[in-house]
Amino acid sequence: MIYDAGTLALPLQVKADLCVIGAGAGGAMVAMVAAEAGLSVVVLEAGEFLTPADMVQREEVMFPRLYWDSGGRTTADRAVHIHQGKGVGGSTLHNLNLCKRIPASIRARWAVERRLEHLPVSAWDALYEEVEALLEVKAVPRAQWNRHNQLLEAGCKALGWRGGGVSHNRTGCVGSGFCEVGCAYDAKNNAAKVLVPRAVKAGAEVVARCQAVRVRHEGGRVVGVSAVGLAPETNRPRGEVMVEAPRVCVAGSATSTPALLLRSGVRDPGGETGMGLRIHPALVAAGEFDEPVRAWEGIPQTYECTELLDLEREDGPRAWIIPAFAHPVGTATLLPGHGGSHRSLMRRYAHLAAFTAMIHDHTAGQVRPDGDLGLQIEYWPDAGDRREMLRGVHGCAKLLFAAGARRVIIPSRPVRIYERGDALDELLAFDLTRGSMDVTAVHPMASVPMGDDPAVAAVSSEGKHHHVEGLWVADGSLFPTSIGVPPQMSIYALGLHVGRALARS
Repeated sequence: MIYDAGTLALPLQVKADLCVIGAGAGGAMVAMVAAEAGLSVVVLEAGEFLTPADMVQREEVMFPRLYWDSGGRTTADRAVHIHQGKGVGGSTLHNLNLCKRIPASIRARWAVERRLEHLPVSAWDALYEEVEALLEVKAVPRAQWNRHNQLLEAGCKALGWRGGGVSHNRTGCVGSGFCEVGCAYDAKNNAAKVLVPRAVKAGAEVVARCQAVRVRHEGGRVVGVSAVGLAPETNRPRGEVMVEAPRVCVAGSATSTPALLLRSGVRDPGGETGMGLRIHPALVAAGEFDEPVRAWEGIPQTYECTELLDLEREDGPRAWIIPAFAHPVGTATLLPGHGGSHRSLMRRYAHLAAFTAMIHDHTAGQVRPDGDLGLQIEYWPDAGDRREMLRGVHGCAKLLFAAGARRVIIPSRPVRIYERGDALDELLAFDLTRGSMDVTAVHPMASVPMGDDPAVAAVSSEGKHHHVEGLWVADGSLFPTSIGVPPQMSIYALGLHVGRALARS
């Protein structure tokens, strides 16, 4: 059953073999595996339970429902926007369905450097194969690439740069283009569509609008979770939910998970919890074309440029370039100017394309709890990462002109507008400081990095906490470093891996 703590009589007490915190890719997978193994499972999810009929394709309606802080989450200094999803299904409700494996070279380094006894490269490969079959991952047919993605391909071909099509987990896609505000056509083979129904069928109970406050533990052992039900109108606490469980799996995301563990006073002698955050920071460039692009139509991201990305070596280029268009409100917030000048740019909306450069970052950020329900993120890219970001946005500008753009707009302060034929190299020397250019991120990870040495890591390569019995973690927090590719496939794989280890415990 799926319940809504916004309407339940509270306070509420629940007992289960396992409490899972978070119903995204990792948490939903753990819940499914554990429930099908015979454990009684309760899942706590801070967001709503939404069906395809609820996905009304309106930005002002769906962003508050699908994203933390209505899509306005930032670092503490407001220098970096970090988009994170919530709801039964987590970020898989709004993501763009890109599916890529972590490169074997990165996984191999982890296995050695972090002593990952239970996750050698071969174990990852087997998990990926299973997840790809479960979610029906396949290459997007070229016939379904929209003009926006075809422009990136054209730019790559004109420059002689590497690029290619990508794979997605979608079935029955009609190409509406509204992926980031939820799929009204139920075409995403995501946690909400594939995993949660199986978990519920096996007896799991999901409590939506229920946010965990603390993991309760006594004498080095988990005893349950303290949570609050949230009011539908305000998202403010309306009553207490207490879960009694000898096993707890935290899968709230790479920001919420470390904040919850720290708020709960969970031991970590190595001090890594909340300290290694990576986010894949990104910059964007927009190009204006003579012919309409209509980038909002069709599947948003089906082609990638990998010319400036070499994940086989840590000292290689680290920028991954993909199309990144927004719906009207999002576009309006990015375009420069006010009044008439801004209006003139928006009138060219149908003629705009946008490419983003997302980097495989080395910077380690920090997450800390803020009160009972909030969190604080500290992150600003170091000098090396800033150089890679500028190389990436310079590459985006070159690709847009190579694809035929008449001018390129960089949303910096002050705004930079380049006409065809202008020199672009000044972008490489741009002084990227806080607030000088819009920096965004959608892939937080690596904030509770796994490792099999309990003196260093808080969590093992099976997801089991070294210092509190019965406590587990199953989300992108576990990555030891940035991965340089979209994380959803790897979080699903970790959920499968951790769920099986937990069910055996």
